[in-house]
Amino acid sequence: MSPSKSLMFSNNNGKTWFWVVVFCSLYLVQPKLVLSHSQEEKKHDLENLTPKPEGMIQFDKDSNPGDEYLKEKSKDIPFRTMGAHDMMGEDMGKSQLSPGKALLARGKAIYMHMCVFCHGKDGNGGGPAMSFLYPWPRDFRSGIFKFRSTPTGTLPRDEDIYRTIIRGIPGTSMPNWSAALSPQDTWALVNMIKSFSPRFKSQAQGKALSVTEPPPASSESITRGQDLFLKHKCTNCHGKSGTGDGKLAESLMDAWKHAVFVHDITNPAYLKAGHDAKSIFRTLSTGLDGTPMESYAHLPEKDRWDLTNFIRSRFSNEPNNAAFETDVYSKKVNFELDTEVDSPAWEGVQSTDIVLRPLSARRGAVETINFSSINNGEQLAVRLRWKDPTPDEDQTLGDQYLDQGAMQFALGSVTLHTHGHNEPFWGMGNRGKPVNIWHWRSGLEKALEKAEDEEYHGDVDMDALIFGGQYSSPAAALNRPKETAVTELNAEGFGTVTPQPADNQHVIGSGQWKDGEWTVVFLRDLIPLGKWDINLTRKDPILVAFAVWDGLKEDRNGRKVVSVWQRLNILDK
Repeated sequence: MSPSKSLMFSNNNGKTWFWVVVFCSLYLVQPKLVLSHSQEEKKHDLENLTPKPEGMIQFDKDSNPGDEYLKEKSKDIPFRTMGAHDMMGEDMGKSQLSPGKALLARGKAIYMHMCVFCHGKDGNGGGPAMSFLYPWPRDFRSGIFKFRSTPTGTLPRDEDIYRTIIRGIPGTSMPNWSAALSPQDTWALVNMIKSFSPRFKSQAQGKALSVTEPPPASSESITRGQDLFLKHKCTNCHGKSGTGDGKLAESLMDAWKHAVFVHDITNPAYLKAGHDAKSIFRTLSTGLDGTPMESYAHLPEKDRWDLTNFIRSRFSNEPNNAAFETDVYSKKVNFELDTEVDSPAWEGVQSTDIVLRPLSARRGAVETINFSSINNGEQLAVRLRWKDPTPDEDQTLGDQYLDQGAMQFALGSVTLHTHGHNEPFWGMGNRGKPVNIWHWRSGLEKALEKAEDEEYHGDVDMDALIFGGQYSSPAAALNRPKETAVTELNAEGFGTVTPQPADNQHVIGSGQWKDGEWTVVFLRDLIPLGKWDINLTRKDPILVAFAVWDGLKEDRNGRKVVSVWQRLNILDK
């Protein structure tokens, strides 16, 4: 597998001129509105939200929630019945735009910077990244939202959309944006999302479900919940084990005719709307509109709490408390560095667990990656560790997918979510905002060992040549592995991943699998060799992101788990 084809995203049909036109057009119209996140504090209290700004799209107060579900023309809508950033604030009054238009302009600036790659410029869920994602991004135009506090068939409240943006959606590629957006930014983005669907102007929002304090999770309640889980045929989708292996799981479709992935609800990290008791109770009560997951609001409240207690009793592990967008550090040391994965140099070095998200939903995905780094003023070493029960590392087998890992750095003087919108898209950068990638592939030692054996014996294995096998073709024999496990690449958006020239490849590394865990070490000089290398001598934090490919899951190219940007601080004392 060519490393250049196995990093982040690629899209040979992608067009880049559109983004230039959009941003230039917005800038010419109102430059102050489109170029920056606000400098407000990014603190979110989901129980006591900051008041909405002036200019929000309002619901039609004369309509009844769910009217469209009662009209004859809506009969073809699936699952319509049960069972089936610095402009806001003090400067608002000085703007030449009305509050409504100003708020939409602010929301559009944020959307075009952070959301368009997945959800598309028209909110149709068809952004450039869509073909690499499963489940597909939400199509906002229909106004159908899974995660709500309102009854089935009704529009979500603004607060529901706010909550989804800030929490993200576990088990999918939708990140948690709490560290990226201020409350006012978030309200502007909520307003922008609402603008894609006419439902938000013609229909009233639903009434929020009242959720009481959870009752004790007694053994009696859990037993009753288990009986209800079986009685209401939850096992058809979720399976008796709760891991998503029900008899219908592989045949489910959603309202957009997309295949539905049934997550493992024994893992709290995959509970999309939250794993706490109130969140699960809310999901049972509202259902997930647009999917076969119906509302159980018809059940008595006690039954729904019993189901909640049963689901939570089946959790197989503790909730994931790893970091999302955070500061990581490279500790200054005064000794020579190397790529030995079990070197004593790593003893006592601070490490950070970072959340990874699958771009393609799967069971048993790698959930976190552990980062640590040291530098001696001349070189920098990074150690990455992640759990993987099986090593997939035989490069000589043409049909085997390899375990791989990568680090991605944002080039240039960029910062994260601050004035200027200047950080690249975390999925391979974008036009004018390139990234530098260090990509490690497993199995170098095995591949070199096999190559040496072939050279030693000298003879062609005719059985392998005719019937297939390791290095069974002359072409494969010519493509012997290089004596390095790391390749340096650059990208500037989808379909642009390019290996650096051979004389510019100066990152080295090694990896070792032991006791169900990969440990990989990268090493490079702090001073860059060329303009396409990350400059590790800068004083400001460097944006870094991570990717892992699991060979057992047949990961390759855009099928992988990834992180969003983190801030790497290289300490010099």
